[in-house]
Amino acid sequence: MNHLKSLLAASVCLTAIGGSALADKLPPEKDLSGLEYELIGRTDLYDYRALDSYSEAPFLADMAAEGKLPAVKDRLPKEPLVFKTGAMVDGTGEYGGVFHHVIGGRPEGWNWLAGQHQGWGGINMAIQECLVRQGPRWQIKGEDQTGPLPNLAKSWSWNDDNTQLTMHLIEGAHWSDGDPFDTEDIRFWWEDNVEDENVSSRLSKGSLAPGAKLEILDEYTFRWTFSEPQSETLVENLAYIQGCPGPSHALKDKHPKYNPDATYESYTNAMPGEALPVPVMGAWVPVLHKPDELVVMRRNPFYWKVDEKGQQLPYFNEMHFRLSTWDDRTTQAVAGSGDFSNMENPANYVAALKQSQSPDSPVTVRFGKRALAWRLELNFSDIGAEDEVDLALRDLFRNKDFRIALSHALDRDAIGQAVARGPFAYPYTGGFTSGSAFFDHDSTAYQPFDQAKANAMLDELGLQDSDGNGIRNLPNGGDDIEIDVIFNSGRNETRKQLDAVISQLGEVGIRVIARGLDKTNFETARLGGAFNGMINRRGFPTLTREPCNNMPISESCPFFHQSQNGERSLLPFEEEIQAAYRTFISSNDNAEKLQMTRDIQRLITENAYVIGTIQTPAALLVNRRIKNAHPGTPVYMFEWAEDGIIRERLWTPAAEQVKELLPGTIAEY
Repeated sequence: MNHLKSLLAASVCLTAIGGSALADKLPPEKDLSGLEYELIGRTDLYDYRALDSYSEAPFLADMAAEGKLPAVKDRLPKEPLVFKTGAMVDGTGEYGGVFHHVIGGRPEGWNWLAGQHQGWGGINMAIQECLVRQGPRWQIKGEDQTGPLPNLAKSWSWNDDNTQLTMHLIEGAHWSDGDPFDTEDIRFWWEDNVEDENVSSRLSKGSLAPGAKLEILDEYTFRWTFSEPQSETLVENLAYIQGCPGPSHALKDKHPKYNPDATYESYTNAMPGEALPVPVMGAWVPVLHKPDELVVMRRNPFYWKVDEKGQQLPYFNEMHFRLSTWDDRTTQAVAGSGDFSNMENPANYVAALKQSQSPDSPVTVRFGKRALAWRLELNFSDIGAEDEVDLALRDLFRNKDFRIALSHALDRDAIGQAVARGPFAYPYTGGFTSGSAFFDHDSTAYQPFDQAKANAMLDELGLQDSDGNGIRNLPNGGDDIEIDVIFNSGRNETRKQLDAVISQLGEVGIRVIARGLDKTNFETARLGGAFNGMINRRGFPTLTREPCNNMPISESCPFFHQSQNGERSLLPFEEEIQAAYRTFISSNDNAEKLQMTRDIQRLITENAYVIGTIQTPAALLVNRRIKNAHPGTPVYMFEWAEDGIIRERLWTPAAEQVKELLPGTIAEY
């Protein structure tokens, strides 16, 4: 039986074990990846050291020989980052060729310090390098999961009471235009962007830690001092997308602090999308941007990472980003005209699997753990309530039994099959997804499909159909219980789930009204808390990855229970979640941190803080000619797969390389 038939056959087993007989236990889960690989230690992935000799892409060697570039040893740091061969599934690579991406985003501009994005889909990760790194952590074994991996900061240390963090940068690295990278770039990033409230920095003022103050100690060393003890968890905030310094030498004279003719608006737009190249620390430099068509990047001749043979990375000379749609990303990858795709729409899974079974298929389909999850969020606050009915609904949403009843009313197996036939979906009850390194089955409460129980619980709450129209009424003969639920109208898999939720909740007398919004308006409503109900894809892979989506860690979050005018009444279990999170981020005791993750999982799921629907795996589509695409790389775990797959290590044999658009060139500043 081939892989596809095995997957489809397994769906019978999964759907057969649903139902109330499971009580409060999640059904057994089938791992779809089918992969076995050995996790490694932190230091098995890479280290920092000087090698006896270095080499480079042939055309760069020619340029150096002609005096157009310094020698490669003079372009590298004193101790470059060295990727170890044993952690590369296909070993050290060959230079040349093109790596193709297809994305649905569009570059907003190149000033990431001021919060501009570069179109997502991997463009920003190709140019930005951050103080620490998260993506490759998926490859690290559990006992070595002590925090993020080093990157621009090669090491760091704490003082005895954890109120000071001292970081040491790589020494002698350069921006892609040859300007030295040093602590002036760190100072400018922190003082003139993060700490300037007029700049929309990805790491906002005051968000790193209370009383954080930066001190520059020397050219490659700096120190933060905090008003309260911190833990290694804080360092995770210095990874992508928050802890990525920009080129101070290119931006300082565009900043209002240093230029009286500049404004904050002009500073934000100081590196517009059409103005290329820009100085980067990443492996590739953007050199060509055709709006709505293409972004082309060429290798950075000053890149500061090498392999154990001393070959300067990256291996690919060129990277292309075709500007299309997110759905087209999968289509192009399956067709072989795109080399890589995060396949995140379950509706595409079966077709992609079928096509990949063909002997001449150019692509492999590699499923990971279940890390994509959807959930119904009910608004606990009064923000955006338009009338007394909305306020009454919000009060009802705060009732645990009401939320538990809605959870029991959902047939998650049927929801999953509505999205994608086969064994892909698994029940989701909120909290960590089952693919998370922090998921614990025994700490996960589950409300199995049981509409009789749902009806009984709703009856106990006094929610009767007092006017006989088939819809339950608010207590004491009030209005019909009609919950308007917003969703991103561009997400077909979300709409399919909402259709199933509407039908299933209707069977227990709760009317749900779908309200589709385009992405921009949906995000505005979500972040502002302006909704009664919302269904959305919102995975929970770690406690430190976008925690505001999931827990009451500040007055503005979670977005379904924000403070209004400085006032908020947390439910008792929310206060417990808040306390557990604070313990987690302040502790350096791994056993204590693990217990806090389990406590939070229990509190979220047993209280149905959010009402989960399903969780599914995602799949990486990788062209067969691409080497070092490590099996098991998750689409989303500690970071998105564009970081987890470590693109600077990818390569293609010379005989299979695609012709470069701009061969033999580098960025000209």
